[in-house]
Amino acid sequence: MKLIFKKNEAGDVEVTMFKGTAEIPFSYIEMIKAILAGEVLDRDFDESIPKEEQTQINDVLKEIETTAIETPEDDTGSEPDQTEGDEELPF
Repeated sequence: MKLIFKKNEAGDVEVTMFKGTAEIPFSYIEMIKAILAGEVLDRDFDESIPKEEQTQINDVLKEIETTAIETPEDDTGSEPDQTEGDEELPF
């Protein structure tokens, strides 16, 4: 998956997403699906994005990639321990 970053006329960052050769609207869900499927996120920055901002975007994408592929260690599928007094709660 390829992400292309550029600034619009208002100065906001816009992202164009390519899956294969097809351009699709940017979607965090599609991006995370691609990460979970093992796809590499290629990035390309328009000249309108300063180097400092490119670094920030890359840092955020790395954090998303790391978080998406981590597996929770504490998730054993077991029921949570019952806290003393839970049986007295009205709900």
